Amino acid sequence: MIEDWIFSDEQKVCHFRVAGILIQDNKLLIQKDKDNVIAVPGGHISFGETSENALIREFKEEIGVEISVNRLIWIEENFWKWGKRDAHNISFYYLIALKNDADISSTFVKPIKDNSNILLSWITFDDMKNATIYPEFIKEKIENISDSIEHFTGSSW
Repeated sequence: MIEDWIFSDEQKVCHFRVAGILIQDNKLLIQKDKDNVIAVPGGHISFGETSENALIREFKEEIGVEISVNRLIWIEENFWKWGKRDAHNISFYYLIALKNDADISSTFVKPIKDNSNILLSWITFDDMKNATIYPEFIKEKIENISDSIEHFTGSSW
């Protein structure tokens, strides 16, 4: 069994995550957990797996759709407290598109795999401005995605 790229002990946790930026009609696909924490859908990269392949796999497993990965747009290194542990996350964000005329245009999409605590939905760019969404830089960058890869560091979570 291939394991996710997560390293942890009693004092620290470090993981490598990939996420997809899927935009349709000036709306972004987001995920909310049971605590209403809003983020961009994706998942952990398995050891030995490329970030692009991980993203394709995650969308197929979690939502049941095939995607094409257009390009890497953001890299984030984030540091925060996860309970009593120090957390360090590295995330790659890719601009993606749906393949094969897939339709996830309904208001809410329930994942098909292992995480029934997550609900997927669409948020307009305007509504995003007043929402708490992670990473926070998405609010500022979503309407003007750079042609080059941007790198962010911080402790925004």
